Amino acid sequence: MKNLVQIGSGSANLDQKFEDGFTSFAKKNIKKFRLYLVEANSIHIAKLKKNWKKNTKVKISNFAIIPDNVKKKKINFYYSIDDTPDYQIFSSSKNFVRKHFPNSEIKRKTVECKNISNFFKRNSIIKIEFLSLDIEGMDFDVLYNLNLHEFDIKNISFEHLHLSFWEKCMIVKKLVKNGYYFSGMGFDVRKSDWMFSKIGKNRIISTYLLPITPRRIWKKFSFSKLI
Repeated sequence: MKNLVQIGSGSANLDQKFEDGFTSFAKKNIKKFRLYLVEANSIHIAKLKKNWKKNTKVKISNFAIIPDNVKKKKINFYYSIDDTPDYQIFSSSKNFVRKHFPNSEIKRKTVECKNISNFFKRNSIIKIEFLSLDIEGMDFDVLYNLNLHEFDIKNISFEHLHLSFWEKCMIVKKLVKNGYYFSGMGFDVRKSDWMFSKIGKNRIISTYLLPITPRRIWKKFSFSKLI
């Protein structure tokens, strides 16, 4: 059975403000996949369990995923008291939260964490059909420091919206070097994710142009045909 991994699961489709494109895709294809869901914010775990209570092929974990080059067992996360009721912006960067809530009181919470490679290995996740990353400002560091030769990951969807120009250039270069090309917008229904897949080498030019593509243009891009 194929593996489907979501890091930064939120409340799945029980969030009061947003539809989760990953959850919608997974529910339509649940018979094909074994799901691994990781969420750092404990407030979401009850809703995640409720959302998937009828499915036995789902493993839900409550800890933070961190880059492989970071050696910590716990990490501080920040959130705004005004981000109710689901506290979607739960980030290891206080500045990241401050950008979304510039005039709000910011709270801190210490969370257990694990390196992404250790998480994969401890769960014997070597082959992954889809990996979805939405980890509030840490997407670049986690993906950039992941050794893609260690794991057979066919498709990677990650939030690009908050990446700097140089981070976009660096991540595109890394993914192309490892045989991935832009295959369309990823799981986020608001088109904040890029999908990179081990297919479509003919899209190398559009892939390299992504960092300089204006938002008004990529908003018109279609979702990946794979989802």
